[in-house]
Amino acid sequence: MVWVPDATPKQKAQTRRPRQKNPARQKDAGKGKRLYATYGCYECHGYQGQGSTAAGPRIAPAPIPKDAFVAYVRQPSGEMPPYTERVISDAELADIRAFLAIIPKGPNSSEIPLLK
Repeated sequence: MVWVPDATPKQKAQTRRPRQKNPARQKDAGKGKRLYATYGCYECHGYQGQGSTAAGPRIAPAPIPKDAFVAYVRQPSGEMPPYTERVISDAELADIRAFLAIIPKGPNSSEIPLLK
């Protein structure tokens, strides 16, 4: 609110400035790649999020929506340990998800000459 001396309540209401929304934080895929390695995600999901039948599932390309991703990391099912907010922030998880989202899809098996 802007201070106006001796203003009436109606005048005060008219002088209020709308709150500026903080611009959405840009997700940083480069930082996400570093965090993915730092937190050891690659140990189960592979360096490209490809997963394996022995460890963790495929999480890239096309990761699940951000809210679902964060919720699952916080309270996972299966053998994955939970990563609470004390361990990793929502912003860091958004960066990791941004990294997973830029991983290109691999070729179809029909496009690989050795598999024909």
